[in-house]
Amino acid sequence: MRRPLSTVERKIRRLTREIAEIDAFLHDVKERDRSLVAGTLERKRDDIVRGAVLQLHTAIEDVLTSYLICRVLGVKADARTRKMRTRPGRALRRMLYGAGSLGFDMKLNFAVALGLLTEPTQRKLMELNTLRNKCSHNWLLRVPTRHGRRPRQKKPPLLLWRGGDLHQFSVLKSICGEIWTSVCQAVFEIPRLKRRAKFEATSGLQGPR
Repeated sequence: MRRPLSTVERKIRRLTREIAEIDAFLHDVKERDRSLVAGTLERKRDDIVRGAVLQLHTAIEDVLTSYLICRVLGVKADARTRKMRTRPGRALRRMLYGAGSLGFDMKLNFAVALGLLTEPTQRKLMELNTLRNKCSHNWLLRVPTRHGRRPRQKKPPLLLWRGGDLHQFSVLKSICGEIWTSVCQAVFEIPRLKRRAKFEATSGLQGPR
């Protein structure tokens, strides 16, 4: 007698089926015309790269916003929800969320002003923001940049990171690793260094390295 599927296994099967249905609808490769198949696969690759960039940007902005809230309100993450119900919390919510709120670049400036981010990390995240804008405002992503180029000059790809095309797996993997490392260092390393400096200044002893 077969054992009934667990809740997790049923969820996995349902999600697998739904993802396959969406993929088949958006990226149908059953065409007989091989040029159409090639074009569909190019659009699918664009969608995957676009999704990776947008997801990375959205995740970073969410972490950054939470980090700003905790710092401004002087609370830890687990106490943030309660503090956001106060008058300062509601004002901060209006500043960071929804229509009329600070944009990503201004949030970065805010974080630098509070000492939460270093300027090199800010520059990296602004590069990510530029890529995000290109992904949001261009349907076709695997196209050369022609602006300011002479006809015979080599034209760089639209999505350029550290001299490489973001459509290459190694480049896409590199940006994800580099950006997340920078943010993790900002969230965990900078506060640790500040605590160590404060300890050394007040105690005259050397803090843990």
